[in-house]
Amino acid sequence: MAIGQFDGVHRGHRELVSRARRKADELGVAAGVVTFSRHPASLLRPLEEPPSLCTLHDKVEMLVESGADFVVALPVSARLLQTPPADFVTTTLLRDLQARSIVVGANFRFGHKAVGDAGLLRDIGRAHGTDVLIVDLLDVDEGPVSSTRIRGLIAAGHVHAAARLLGREHRLDSVVTAHRQDVITARFRAGVMPPAPGVYEVAVEDLTSLNRTRQTTAATIGPARSARILAPPSFARPPVDGQVRLSFLRHVREA
Repeated sequence: MAIGQFDGVHRGHRELVSRARRKADELGVAAGVVTFSRHPASLLRPLEEPPSLCTLHDKVEMLVESGADFVVALPVSARLLQTPPADFVTTTLLRDLQARSIVVGANFRFGHKAVGDAGLLRDIGRAHGTDVLIVDLLDVDEGPVSSTRIRGLIAAGHVHAAARLLGREHRLDSVVTAHRQDVITARFRAGVMPPAPGVYEVAVEDLTSLNRTRQTTAATIGPARSARILAPPSFARPPVDGQVRLSFLRHVREA
C-alpha cells in the first residue's frame, strides 16, 4: 500500500504507486492506495486550507491509472486526526486494511498532531513484521516535486512549469453560463485551484458531448473563478449548464 494525501497525483505520487505496484506483484497481492477525503487543515485550520489540485473523484481515477488496484479514501474527521500514530498503523493499516508492505514519501506525516513521520512508521512496521519502503522526493527543475510547489507555480500563472511537475496539464472542469458570439463564458467548480488571472492557451473539451474532442484555443481567466473561452471554429457549443474541461498549456499574457 502507498499512503499519502496525493493531491494532484503528480510525478512523485505516481512513483510511490509504481513502487507499491512492483512490491504487490512480488508478494502476489493487490496494490492499494490509502489517501484522505480532504486536507486535514479543513478541520484544523479552515482559513489556511490549501486549494486542491484535483477533485477526489479525479484523484482516485488517476491513482488507478497509475497502477493501483483499489483506493481507500479515509474520511477526515476529528477522530482520525486524534488517532495516536501507533494506533493508526496497527489498527487502520495492519488490522483493517491487512497491509503486507507500506510505501511512503520521505516527507510523510501521520497521527495526532502529525507527530508520526516516515522513520516512526518504519519502526512500527518492523516491530509487526511489515516492510516499510521510504521513497526520497523526486527532483525536477532543480527542486523537489511537491503539491505545495505546484500550487505556487499555478498561483503565479506558470502553468507550463507546473505541468512538468504534475506530469500532465493542470485541468479544471467548469459549467457553461452563457454564449455570446464566439465566446463561451463558464464558471469553475469550487474546490480546485484556478491559475492566476490572465490569458492562457488551453485545450478545451465538451464533457457533455458523446464525441469528446479536444481542441486548442485561448481562455481569459477572471478573478472570480470565471473563464471566457474563445470557441474554436469547429467546436460544437455546449449547452448552458453543460460542462467543459480546460487543460492549461501556457500563460500568454496578462488579462
